[in-house]
Amino acid sequence: MEKKLLKKSFQLKGLKEIPYDSLWNTKGAFTTIRILGRKPKFIFLNEHIKNLNESLNELNINFSINTKIFKNLFINNFVNKNYYNYLLRIAVNEKKISFDLRKKLTTKKFFKGILINYRRKNSHIKNLHYIKILNLLESINSSYEEVIICEKDKLLEGCTTNIVCVKNKTLYIPKKNYYFGITLKIIKKNTKRKVIKTNILKKNLKFFDEILLLGSGKGVVALNNIPQLNWKNKSQVIYNELQALYKLHSKK
Repeated sequence: MEKKLLKKSFQLKGLKEIPYDSLWNTKGAFTTIRILGRKPKFIFLNEHIKNLNESLNELNINFSINTKIFKNLFINNFVNKNYYNYLLRIAVNEKKISFDLRKKLTTKKFFKGILINYRRKNSHIKNLHYIKILNLLESINSSYEEVIICEKDKLLEGCTTNIVCVKNKTLYIPKKNYYFGITLKIIKKNTKRKVIKTNILKKNLKFFDEILLLGSGKGVVALNNIPQLNWKNKSQVIYNELQALYKLHSKK
């Protein structure tokens, strides 16, 4: 995995600093926020914190991040540091809050999709039971490959992305059993295209012109092919459109 440039942990009670703990494979949730610029801009910060707090509430963890906590723990660690285009992961479990920082991976414009059968535990939450995903990420080159998780014949999500399929310029996303990420929420809210929730079946992929991957670490990228199904993309129209939409809203 990528080298961590900065990593810290704190007790929830009193927020006293303690030795770093990634918190993986414990009861809790996390979010990953993109950071841009010397004067740090946290992309879609409010949306990320809202999602994280809602997940903690659902897990019955009596803690939430507010503006004061975020400033004290995070912003003060980034002042006067040249962390341009980095990713900040914030994780919270029942006893600790941790964060780590890594440089955003430079990714290709088009990706290769690799299908595997798996479904994350409590998949609607970005929870810390993530070891299987981390192992899958270790097995690929994340600069141009993405593992797409399937439940039997249905596509659910990428390891680090949401999937959007395109047919006749209409957008299709899975019905359920995946984490509805921030980038997908921003795109869904602001696109003028019709967005339909449906079961995306392997056997029906041949009817889609494009398959897009959306996530905090990748922004908007496109699948070029899925060799296991002999699928190849037929267009770049919606990819170009949604990438421009993402760039527009990430600057606000």
